[in-house]
Amino acid sequence: MKSDRAEIELYPYEFEALKANRMISDMFGLYLKSVKRRGDFVVLDVSIHETNDLAGWVAAEANHAKNDEESDLLNSACDAIEVNIWFLKK
Repeated sequence: MKSDRAEIELYPYEFEALKANRMISDMFGLYLKSVKRRGDFVVLDVSIHETNDLAGWVAAEANHAKNDEESDLLNSACDAIEVNIWFLKK
């Protein structure tokens, strides 16, 4: 039986960008506080349904970022989340 959980691996700089964004931090703060480390990665443990929500919020915040650097970091995090979603659907 497939798990209803997903582990999303992010680089530390992507994770820090999520934490620094107020909207994402407010919506997903519980998950951002309960991360694990795996080698060079920060691992978020979220439900499969929440991965889609998280990707949507991160993409929206990247599009409305205050500057190009924040947008690039959030887009990188969004790409990592979407790769995990793609693998979950396989």
